[in-house]
Amino acid sequence: MRILRAVLFTAALLLTFPAVQAASIDRPNALDHRVDALSQSALLHEPATVLVDHARQAAALRRAHLTLPGWVLIQLCEAIALFYLWSSGGAARLRDWLHRRIRSDWILRFAFGAALGLVARVASFLPAFYLYRVDKTMQLSVELTRWWALSWAFHTLLGMIVAGLVAAIVLGWAQRTHQWYAYTILAILAGCVIWTYASPYLTLLGRTIHPLNGRLDAEMHDVLARAGFGELRVQVEGVRNTPIGEAAVIGIGSSRQILLGDTLIAGDTPPELAYDVAVELGHVAHRDLLSIALIEGGIVILFSALAVVLADRITFRRDDDPLSRLAIVAALLAVVYIAAVPARNAALRSYDFSADRFAIALTGDPADAVRALVRDSDQRMEEVCPELSAVLFLYTSPGTGARVAAINHVPSGCP
Repeated sequence: MRILRAVLFTAALLLTFPAVQAASIDRPNALDHRVDALSQSALLHEPATVLVDHARQAAALRRAHLTLPGWVLIQLCEAIALFYLWSSGGAARLRDWLHRRIRSDWILRFAFGAALGLVARVASFLPAFYLYRVDKTMQLSVELTRWWALSWAFHTLLGMIVAGLVAAIVLGWAQRTHQWYAYTILAILAGCVIWTYASPYLTLLGRTIHPLNGRLDAEMHDVLARAGFGELRVQVEGVRNTPIGEAAVIGIGSSRQILLGDTLIAGDTPPELAYDVAVELGHVAHRDLLSIALIEGGIVILFSALAVVLADRITFRRDDDPLSRLAIVAALLAVVYIAAVPARNAALRSYDFSADRFAIALTGDPADAVRALVRDSDQRMEEVCPELSAVLFLYTSPGTGARVAAINHVPSGCP
């Protein structure tokens, strides 16, 4: 309970203080100037392996080697903590402790699920902090540690709420009907769709949004009009705590808009920004967000079913019941997630190629499309030709080498 109160307090602090969370990293920087100097001929005829900064690529390889163990440790720490909670009888004691204080079955299930979410998050704190330090050391983020900790607390609170709702709703259905699995499948698909469209708004907490300047706004509006999306708006999202520029679509219907990070605008040229906007329009035109949400929902359903089947193979303890056994199911979910991620990443890679084709057909400017991709790889410190382990676990994108090869029709240069 002390840990829970600490999480709630720090999360409240995060929502109370919308101040700037870190100093900004100025752009354009040295990497931008190097990309600016690339000739149009080189952009159209050279593979990405020649165009990117080689020192940055060496750093990208080191970063991938440092990131992957931390990512795997997060899943393993969660699984070990939850498995120990169940095998030691702690899950049953927690159930009984909550039952003595809570009369409502629905609230009891919610509280137990939230407690499991808290255990998982606390168990993975050190690997998560390690990944933050990797990005901080490599200057991909200048977020202060105290603000990272508050953000971690906020996401812990959010995870507890989601875990509590899942436990309360699914166990409630299982108690009432034999068709609970059908309702659960529909709920997972609906939840994935809702989360896909709603989650970008969480990143806007504490950030400012303002219009583009006059000339750039006119250029972006011309791109929107040519794509048949003249009603959309392109606005600037104030980030300035990272050199990484972002472009994203948020909202649905008449509320939809495209947000460009201020670091993206500071570093990219107007033709590159036109390509960035066109790529987002391609995702909108192809309804990629909905397709991706359904794919992720299907993967969640498949691997959750696998975790439940594996849990059924494990012998019940004397003090077990469906509620306490949620701990072992959650532990197995953390393990099978390691296998689910490669399946998800493989399913999502084709969307970048189709968005690139849409954007180049709209802008008619493949050279600046390649320039934007090269600049993005340099700034993000991502491998242009990812190793197999990175392809499986770290990247949903096919890699800049493959994307540039598809645009300028030359060999990728990747091994």
